Amino acid sequence: MRKRSTSNAVSRHSLFGPPPILEGEDAAAYDELFGRVCAAVKPADVIDEIFVADVVALEWEVLRWRRLKLSLLRARGLKALEGFLCEELEYDLYRKHFAEELTKILQDNLAEDQAEDAAQTLAHACAQNEPAAVDKVNNVLTGIGEDIDDIINRARAHKAKELAQDYGRRRAGAVKLINRLLARAGVSIETLTAEALAQELDYIERLDRAWPPSPRAAATPACARSIGVGRSSVKHCAGACKRPKIANLK
Repeated sequence: MRKRSTSNAVSRHSLFGPPPILEGEDAAAYDELFGRVCAAVKPADVIDEIFVADVVALEWEVLRWRRLKLSLLRARGLKALEGFLCEELEYDLYRKHFAEELTKILQDNLAEDQAEDAAQTLAHACAQNEPAAVDKVNNVLTGIGEDIDDIINRARAHKAKELAQDYGRRRAGAVKLINRLLARAGVSIETLTAEALAQELDYIERLDRAWPPSPRAAATPACARSIGVGRSSVKHCAGACKRPKIANLK
C-alpha cells in the first residue's frame, strides 16, 4: 500500500519540476518524505498540492542545513584535535613520517652515483639521531635551502592529521592514543571542540539567518486568505509557519 501512495506522490510532485536534491543526496528519501506527507495531508486540490510541495521542500532544506552544521561541527573538532596533536605528539610517533619525507628529499638531491637505498639508509639513521648522519643530512639540506626542523614539523603535522582522521572514524588504536594524550594534558575533546566553535559561532549563526524559507510555505493564514487559498490549505500553511528555524548553537 505504501508503494502505491509513494508512487502517486512522486507523480504529483513531478508536476512542480525536479525535486530540489543536490548531488550526493538521497533522491529515494526525498520521494519517501513527499509520499508520507501526501498520505498524511491528503491534498484535496492542486492548491493543496502546491503547499505540500513547498512544505516538503522546506523540510528537506531544514534537514540539509542540519547535516551541514553537523559536518561543520565535526570538521572544526577534528581541526582543533589536529592542532592539539601537533603540540603533544611525541617524536617516536611521527619519526617514521619524518624518515619517509627525508628519504624522498635525499633521493632527489644526493649525487647520481649513490644508490637509492643509500638515501633511505641515511634518512633512517638521521631519524635515529645518529650524529654523523645528522651532519651529512644538514649539509645536503643547506645546499638546497631546506631546514631539518621544517621537515620535522611537516612530518608531525602529517601524523597529527592522520591520527585525527582515524579518531573521527573511531579506529581503536587512534582513540586509545588520543585519549591518553588528552588525559595527560588535562583536556577533553569536547573542550577542544568548544574552543574551536567559539571562533566559528558567528559564522554558523549567519548561516541560520541566511536560511531562505519558501515564500509560500512561510505565508501566514491571513496571507493565504487574502489570495483566496482554500481552508484546508490555510491550515497546512499555518503549520508551515510554526516550523522553527534551525536553533542557534549555544
